[in-house]
Amino acid sequence: MRLNKKTQKRIARQAIRYKQMFEAPCPEVDKIVAELKKDAKDMPKNMTHDEEIAWILKAANGKDNFDNLKQIIEENELS
Repeated sequence: MRLNKKTQKRIARQAIRYKQMFEAPCPEVDKIVAELKKDAKDMPKNMTHDEEIAWILKAANGKDNFDNLKQIIEENELS
């Protein structure tokens, strides 16, 4: 399929614009990505799903909620 010159020029301009947009540094996004990478690196490996949720809650609240989480899950399973 051949494109006319006008379409080829438009595609080239858009490609340059997209390349500049994606390569431009964004401090807010870079900060969020760095925090997510740090959290993923610090997270223990081989956890069960419940332990992972408890670890996330502990990171958010500053206290260990694994026992509370187990109680809530058991209550919901009995209901």
